[in-house]
Amino acid sequence: MNARVSVIIVFGLLLPFLCPAQDMKLPVFFLRYDGGVGSEEIEPEDIEEEQLEPSSQRHKVTLRIKEEWSDSLTTNLYTAVARKEYFLQSGSYTYFYLNPDFAWDITDRIQWSTGFRSKWIVYDELDAGGLPKDLTSLQARTELTLRLLKELKLIPFLQGVFDLYQNEEKAQQTYIAGLGVESRLSGAWRLTGRYRGIARVPLGPESTVADRFNL
Repeated sequence: MNARVSVIIVFGLLLPFLCPAQDMKLPVFFLRYDGGVGSEEIEPEDIEEEQLEPSSQRHKVTLRIKEEWSDSLTTNLYTAVARKEYFLQSGSYTYFYLNPDFAWDITDRIQWSTGFRSKWIVYDELDAGGLPKDLTSLQARTELTLRLLKELKLIPFLQGVFDLYQNEEKAQQTYIAGLGVESRLSGAWRLTGRYRGIARVPLGPESTVADRFNL
């Protein structure tokens, strides 16, 4: 079993012991559907005016489960299934993702939040080289919210993304580290800023992705 999956399962099993049972609330479920049709312009030969012809359609169902284990600990579980189909070109795909996260108020001035996401994309066709374009993307993110003053917060964060392709030209790992600042100037004005650095490196010995660093 994948080590990251094991950590998520163990953490979920231990959650009931992190807070008193009498503080727990019933879980809240959110279900949402999104759909739409895309169009593109065409120029028929027998008429002068351009027309719009449907070129794609998409469907997405999202489920969110929110649980408040106590006044200081809240967890969410997001899951979604989506399908996008093109009528006039190739590239149709289906994807599914699973995204658990939690936010824990350790003290009145410190909050710790962490999230994990697994996303699977399956394409109907192969890529130009005859290889599957299917993607498994794993993401882990953690951040601290430090309330230095009543109206001033510092938010350091760290994120890792692992794109697992069969195509060695796309298999890569990405690391993002940064710092956010939030300050409320008045009741109607708020100042925010964020700096981040990004590093992209190959994933696996066969990956041909070039190293990239953006600061």
